[in-house]
Amino acid sequence: MSIEEIEKIITIVGSFGVGAILGGGILFYFIKSYIPAYLSEKGKNLATKEDVGAITKEVEAVKSGYAEILEEVKVSNQLKLSAVEREQNIKKEVYMDAVEAITKSQNMVASFSNLDISEEKITSEFSEQAGKIAKVQIVGTKETVQAVTVFMGEIGTATLHLMLERMALINRKNDIKISEGLRDRYQSEVDRYLSIMKNLNLAGNQDQGTWDYVNKSFEFECEQRDKHNKEIDELWIIQNIEHIAYVRQCMATFFEISNLLPHVVLSVRSELGLDISHEDYLDIFNKNMEKGKAVFDTFLSKLESESA
Repeated sequence: MSIEEIEKIITIVGSFGVGAILGGGILFYFIKSYIPAYLSEKGKNLATKEDVGAITKEVEAVKSGYAEILEEVKVSNQLKLSAVEREQNIKKEVYMDAVEAITKSQNMVASFSNLDISEEKITSEFSEQAGKIAKVQIVGTKETVQAVTVFMGEIGTATLHLMLERMALINRKNDIKISEGLRDRYQSEVDRYLSIMKNLNLAGNQDQGTWDYVNKSFEFECEQRDKHNKEIDELWIIQNIEHIAYVRQCMATFFEISNLLPHVVLSVRSELGLDISHEDYLDIFNKNMEKGKAVFDTFLSKLESESA
């Protein structure tokens, strides 16, 4: 009901007298003062209920969306963690094989001093280990890849150099073997002629021509045997001196290359989360290196004195 309609009602009431007008005035005041407020408040309450419903729906929608986002983040994080764990496992497997291969490759440098091991066997072993070490190029960080590359580069350089130095020793070893074979053959002839002489004596053979031939042949075989024995002795003197020097060279190279190993080990440990103080590791490593050098020098010095 509008204010205009209420005023019309009061005018009609006024036709009934002052009392009616007074009653109508009170009614008008009540309607004008309280009814609009009531209607307004009622409208507010209605709007509030409607707004609360809408807000509630929005809140629920946000909660639902937030829950979905949290689940997606959770799944994403789990996938990332699984990927990181898988990557670490792959790295660990590659590095375990690589460190073992690096150690074998390093030991091959020392193996050059063993002249009984063929170069084919050494280079074949080196190629086999190089395949395992090459995998580091795929999974390693820049620091690890660089450390391994420098290490293997030094081993490659040392291998070529030591192989060239080794050739003279191998050739002399073969010469000694050939001379020993010839000496043994002449010794067999000496033994054969001694057997002939024994049989001639047992048979009582006095033929001078036969004895001259046998004695001359026997002397020739003895001369050849002694000649080769002398050559063998001279070759062994040179071989022993140069072999010991070569052993020193191999081991010096081995220890020199070993100085690069801590860079590889520390970088790998860092990647795998197996941290260790650099100072502590280097202290342990250097002490063992010095001990190894001392033991080796003592051994070679004793060997040199015995060969002198």
